[in-house]
Formats: sequence, structure tokens, C-alpha cells
Amino acid sequence: ELRPSIAGEYWSGDDVVSIPPQQQKGYELTYKPLTMTTEAKKHSGSVFFAFPDGTGLMYNLSGTAEPPRPIETINIDIPSKTEYCQTLLVENWLRNPQRFKCIIEIVKPEKVDQSTKIIGLEYIDVLGSSSRTYKLNFYSYREGIYSCKVTFRNESNGEYLWYNVNFVVGPPTVVDRIELTAPARQSASHTIYIHNPLEIPVSFNAFCPANDISLPPQITVPPMETGSCTFEFLPIKAGEVETRLTLTSTDLGIFNYELYLVATEPSNEKALHCATTLGSNKQISVKFINFAKQKIEYTTKVTQHGRSDKTDWSCDRSIVAAPGSTGGTVVNLDVTYEPTSIGGSNATLHISSPIGGDYVFPLFGICKPPKPSGPYIIRANGTVNVPFKNVFHATTEFVYTVDSELFTVKHSDTIKPKRTANIQVGYKLKDSESPVHKLSPHLGRLLVTTASSANPIIWTFYLRGVSSKDSP
Repeated sequence: ELRPSIAGEYWSGDDVVSIPPQQQKGYELTYKPLTMTTEAKKHSGSVFFAFPDGTGLMYNLSGTAEPPRPIETINIDIPSKTEYCQTLLVENWLRNPQRFKCIIEIVKPEKVDQSTKIIGLEYIDVLGSSSRTYKLNFYSYREGIYSCKVTFRNESNGEYLWYNVNFVVGPPTVVDRIELTAPARQSASHTIYIHNPLEIPVSFNAFCPANDISLPPQITVPPMETGSCTFEFLPIKAGEVETRLTLTSTDLGIFNYELYLVATEPSNEKALHCATTLGSNKQISVKFINFAKQKIEYTTKVTQHGRSDKTDWSCDRSIVAAPGSTGGTVVNLDVTYEPTSIGGSNATLHISSPIGGDYVFPLFGICKPPKPSGPYIIRANGTVNVPFKNVFHATTEFVYTVDSELFTVKHSDTIKPKRTANIQVGYKLKDSESPVHKLSPHLGRLLVTTASSANPIIWTFYLRGVSSKDSP
């Protein structure tokens, strides 16, 4: 057995080697340098074998340590516009503490502007024969492949270790999820803030496929400043939708924002009030705003006491609305109030479209007792037709009376609902009347009364009888 004697701090081998008699055996040496060499200065050493007979054998050793290879080549897939931190293990191979300067060299692409950041601490201290993790922070606005060489160099002795790091930047994920809630036909707004890290102005094209979203088509952010994009959510009808808003720039890429939009049921429109007398009607104009961007047809319906067939209010069954401009287009619908009873009359007007949404208008009417009308002029021995409409929803019998014997009218008549009848009233002077009396006008009244009613309603029509020679 031989016990080799090795000189040189970077050389090592087995402590004992056994060689059978009259034989040869190879001896393996390991060269593990901790520092690099130069052409002028190599690592030297020796190994000496002492034989039992007092002789020995010595070998001189020479080692060349080339620059270190990369510790590791790291490949990272990451979406654009995403903060990322890569940890690198920095190992101190010496027994003494070392301070390393971190040097980040961009290998690809050749030129990197301020839209991409690869940064970390400038120095890291590592205790002897130990290791520490170094944080390499990365952020890129645009897609692409970014390769860098990260070197940790001891400035006092020139020794170093290094990594290859490749960032493969893909399409961006969602920058933010924005939730907006608004009643139908009422707006809610939100502002997005975008930072421009470049030293030039950056323009963004804004787009959202949802018709309920209004936003500027383009915004420009000054250099090294933060700009804003304010958009408005104006839903037409109740419902929920998920969509995406994008801001696109040739300099900073695409910014994706996920929108969750909730439109609640609209509140009732402003109540409409109307007043008239029984037997008359009054027309009012109902105004609503069409926000749909196309020409559409709205259907209408009036309900009163849960019914839509017998109401005091009426209008066209449909109305066509022009396409809505910015802020909507005003649409006018004429509604007629023709009451059937004295007192208050409440109803609801529904205007609806599958595209334009629903509008609900409360209607409040006040009906006063019938207002007297006339006078109706009747020539002597002649007649006149007094138009009278049955305003009720059912066929009704009316009783006719006059308060002067000079006027004549039939006793009663039955009129169908919503129909107008002409009541013929006659005026006849008696032969016994004096000539002066015959030439004088005579006044009277036609009273129309509901026949079957605990509280009869009376319509009064004034009559004026004149001689055949008088003009009306």
C-alpha cells in the first residue's frame, strides 16, 4: 500500500493506493479549481509516491481553469403586462465572504426601450461556503423574446458565476376586472388609468363590442405620465353581460379589461296627470327616449285595474322610433284620456320593445262632472241634432228631458258603448202666442240622465229657440 502525498490546493485523490507485486496501477487525480488561470499563471501542484525500498516517484501537476460555464439556462413563459420575479441561487465557493456585483446584460433584442424592465439589486453579499437567492424582476408591456445574461462578479479578484435567462412574453392576461351596475336607461361611469413609461407620447385605440358601452375611440398619454380613459355604461334593458374592453398601442401593446355589466330593472317614468270633464276627452303627449342605435318599433298597452280592454286611456298600439343618437332620441306618443266616471282614474302605460327595453308611465286622471254645452240654436217649428256620446264601456239607456214645453224630445234612447247618437230636439211655438212673444227668443235645457244608476249623472245642453226670421 502506498500513501500518495499531494501538493496544490485544487488537487485531490485517494489517500491510499494498493498495488499488487510486480504490477502497475493508475492513480486518479481530481482537479477542481476555484479560480481562473491565465496564460502566464497556471495552477501547479505535485503528487509523490514513496516506495518501501526508500525510493519514490514524483509527478508535477499543471492545471488550466477556463472561464465558468453558465450555472443554468432558465426559460420562462410569461404573459405581457405581468410582474414577474425570478430567483437565482448565488453560491460562494470560497470559505471567505464574497461581495458580488450583479451585471444584467440584454442579449436579445439588440435594443430595449423603457417598455421592458429587467432589474435587480446592484450587489449581493454571500458568506463563505454558503449561498443566497437573488431576485431578478421582469416586466414587459409587449410580446416578444427577451434574453439576458446575469453575471455575479467579485470585483476584487475578478471571479464570477452567471446565468442565461430567457423570457418568452406572450399575449397579455386581463389587467383588471371591472364590475358596473346601473338601472336601465341610467348611466354609470368608470375611469381606467394608463401609465406611459416612454419618453414619447403614446396613443391608444379603445374598443368594446358591447352596445351599452360608450368610450372615446382614441386617447393619447404624454411622455412619462399617467393618462385616463373614462367610459360610460348606459344599458337599454335589464340583464347581465360579460364583455371585454381593449386599449391597443403600437408602442405598449394591448391592455385587456374584463367587464361585468349588470343592468337592473328601470324605475317608473315620471307620472303623467290629466284632468277633464265626463263626456269630454283630453290628449297628452308622452315623451320617452330611445337609446337603441337602430330604428325599432315599440308596442304600447294601457292597463287599468288589471285590465287592458276597458280603460279610460287610449293610444296607438305601436309607435316607430328613429335610431338613437348620442344621448338618445326623444319619441312622442299621444295618449287620450276619456274618463267613464267622476273622480280619480289611475292607469299604467307600458311601452316595450325586445331591443329598446321597457318604459312604464303611471297615469293619473281626474274627471269632473259634465260641463254644460250649447246653446244649440233651433228655428221655430224646426229641429236640431244634439250629438251625445256614450262614454261608458257598456250599452247604456239614457233618459231625455227638456225644461220648457216649447221644446220637444223623445223620452229615452239606448246607446252602444263609445258610440255617438244625435238627439233630435224640436222647437214649436203655440198659435196662441202673441206676435211679440213669438219673435222673442226662448231658452231651455236638454237634460240627459243615466236611466239605471243610484247616483244618476246629468249632462246639460242649453237650447235657444228663435223665430224663423231670426238668424242664428
